[in-house]
Amino acid sequence: MISLRELYHNNKRQLIDVRKAFMNEDLEGPLLMELNEYYQQPIKLFIVGQETYGWCCEYEDHDVLLKTYRDFNMGENYHSSPFWNITRKIENIIGIPNYSCAWSNLNRYDHKGGEPHGTILEKIRTLDYLIKEEISIIKPDVCIFFTNKKYDSRIKQLFPSLQMDAIEKLPFDHFVRLHHVFLPSYTFRTPHPKTIRLQKWEDMFIDAMKRILPKKNA
Repeated sequence: MISLRELYHNNKRQLIDVRKAFMNEDLEGPLLMELNEYYQQPIKLFIVGQETYGWCCEYEDHDVLLKTYRDFNMGENYHSSPFWNITRKIENIIGIPNYSCAWSNLNRYDHKGGEPHGTILEKIRTLDYLIKEEISIIKPDVCIFFTNKKYDSRIKQLFPSLQMDAIEKLPFDHFVRLHHVFLPSYTFRTPHPKTIRLQKWEDMFIDAMKRILPKKNA
């Protein structure tokens, strides 16, 4: 099995090509993972978001990109962020330390600190396969796609024959459980945490995760 670093090295040209296709645009990234505490956990949690809100732009220097990831430390300093607030709650539910999850994004680059669109998005989505490869390498026990239903077609393309089931006491189809041979048993697709909070779904979502997720020493 190759490492994450080897995965990114083997796909460096593809990552660079996406950036160079839009040199006059403000693309930041790519987001690359480097993990440590994650591998020590009895229950491994993988969080998948949509895109960064600004990131390192040294797209040809993987060492700098990986250092940026390490220094960010799973949103350690983002105390008011719904994304990281809810991630902390998930870590607490399964009984692992804060900042010990893994985190990646479906969109490897952001555009002007936000969501890419149009031809930029179409180019960025050619890198979607990296999420599948990351899952294969880091082997999470729990995977949560905070990607909203708007990106379901991309997830289904990655995982043909994907099954989506309702989650008790949560609005379908905003919250679904995903079933596929290449995904961990505990895999979910939900709205972005900001939407979860704005729609007042947070308590229901956390209660559902308390019922469903595995717990350390349980």
